[in-house]
Amino acid sequence: MSNTYTHDIVATVGTYTDREGNEKKRYQKCGIAMTDEDGRLSLKLEAMPVTPDWSGWLNLYPKKDYDAPQRQNTPPMEPVRQQPAGATAGHDEIPF
Repeated sequence: MSNTYTHDIVATVGTYTDREGNEKKRYQKCGIAMTDEDGRLSLKLEAMPVTPDWSGWLNLYPKKDYDAPQRQNTPPMEPVRQQPAGATAGHDEIPF
């Protein structure tokens, strides 16, 4: 019998204010849920919230694909500069 990781187990553990002043929920991943060929769920809990803001509820969300490339608004990296011929790696040429 093979289980497939299908869901994240998540708790809402409070709120925070983002840079624009919007109030957002704060989440904590508590484990995973796996589904077998018959559609039965198995839960693997790895953490439990201890904050007083936790309501006691855990929620299942479809797993996130962390291997998918994430879009970022960062400029491209500067290319790596090659060392000049004859330079020894790791040694600076300081005249004193």
